[in-house]
Amino acid sequence: MKKSLILLLAGLSATAFVSTSCQESDAATNAAEKIPENGAQFKKGEGLSLTEKMKEAIGLTVAEVTEEEVASSIQFDLTATTPHETRGTVPADQAALLKPGGEIQLHHQDATVVKGTVRSIEKIPFGLPGDLEITIETTTALPPHSEWKGTLQIPASGSVTAVPASALLKTAEGYFVYTVNGSFYVRTPVKTGAVNADLVEITDGLYSGDEIVTTPVMPLWMAELQVLRGGKACTCGH
Repeated sequence: MKKSLILLLAGLSATAFVSTSCQESDAATNAAEKIPENGAQFKKGEGLSLTEKMKEAIGLTVAEVTEEEVASSIQFDLTATTPHETRGTVPADQAALLKPGGEIQLHHQDATVVKGTVRSIEKIPFGLPGDLEITIETTTALPPHSEWKGTLQIPASGSVTAVPASALLKTAEGYFVYTVNGSFYVRTPVKTGAVNADLVEITDGLYSGDEIVTTPVMPLWMAELQVLRGGKACTCGH
């Protein structure tokens, strides 16, 4: 009887501890919605808001999503195997854009640029699944075993929904853009298409005319994490 009573009291004590821990976590989350920390607060269902002082401090800028022509390029590593031949590997999705006879630019780290032509694209018998070997021939003699970066320029196919490259947030969960929702900023998942140094095509998640944060997006992501979780994951499942 005494042993059963001890076990019962121990169970009640553990339950009270877990309940208190989660209540404290809930209280901290609610406080984050009401009291700005480091100039930021998060409201469930609406997003992240910033004080004017924080906006000014991080240089926050917003703009509308527009329709743009987005030219892109693909790059791959090459090594000179003979004075007039280089070889390298490319993923299957990139190989689909390369055709025998197509023109390629070869860039060396010393800023030398050489024109080349795709001679062949072939499967690698013992290579990684999906990778293909590409052979580029040149009229210009190349130093033995020199390393080059092959580049294929892909022209734009027309106007598409696009955002500045600086507006795209890359995380382990995928790509996001912060959209403007009144006085709040909402981290919105997007799918991307053509990409270059200045613009990113958005194939899903945004429409032309939507207002977004163009820069900076990483501080918003860090602020969101800090306000919601203090930079840590809660063991209570929050």
